[in-house]
Order: sequence, then C-alpha cells, then structure tokens
Amino acid sequence: MAVGGSVLIGTALLRTPTTAVQVVLIGAAGALDAVAAFGNPMTARIDWFRLGGLANVTLGLALPVGVLGWGNGAGGTAILAVTALGGPSLAAMGVDVALYAGAHVYERPLDASTE
Repeated sequence: MAVGGSVLIGTALLRTPTTAVQVVLIGAAGALDAVAAFGNPMTARIDWFRLGGLANVTLGLALPVGVLGWGNGAGGTAILAVTALGGPSLAAMGVDVALYAGAHVYERPLDASTE
C-alpha cells in the first residue's frame, strides 16, 4: 500500500529523509503482514504471529519517525508527543508477540495448544 501510494504521488514523498524512512518502514510492515497472512515457505519456517509481531514493531517505529519532519509549532509538538507514546507501545506489543508469542499481551500465548 505504501509503495502504491508512493508510485501514485511520485517522488515528493521521498524528498525529506524522515518521510523516506517512514515510507520504507510502513512498506516493510505491510510486506511482513502480507507474508504472515498466507501459508507460504516463510510461514512454514517462522510462525505467522511472529512475522506479524515484527510488522507491529516496524509500524510502531514508523509512527514517530514521520512526525519528526513536520516542523515546529504546538500542533507538531502535540502530534510528536502522541506518536512518541503510541509508536513505542505498538512496538513493545510487537516484540512480545514476536519473541514470547504474546504471553504478556494476550490471555493465552498464541503458540499454546488448542486442546
């Protein structure tokens, strides 16, 4: 989705380094989610939820990065503060899912037996 949007909008998205980094991180998160969504050789080796957790980490890192290039002002500072809290929170949940199968986020770990 991020790649498609970049193609439609053009290279204007990539003029500032922070926007370019954000587009790459969002694109990586989308790619990881797409790979995790379907059975394929990658999900045969790595659990789908671990790939999804990595996607959440990537997306969580992308949130505050994109706001850095917005300039000064009270609105920019408020948005930076909100994304500085929300992004790492999403990334922390992604780390838990990727490393511990969501044992700290969910009632039951995602790799627990369904029996």
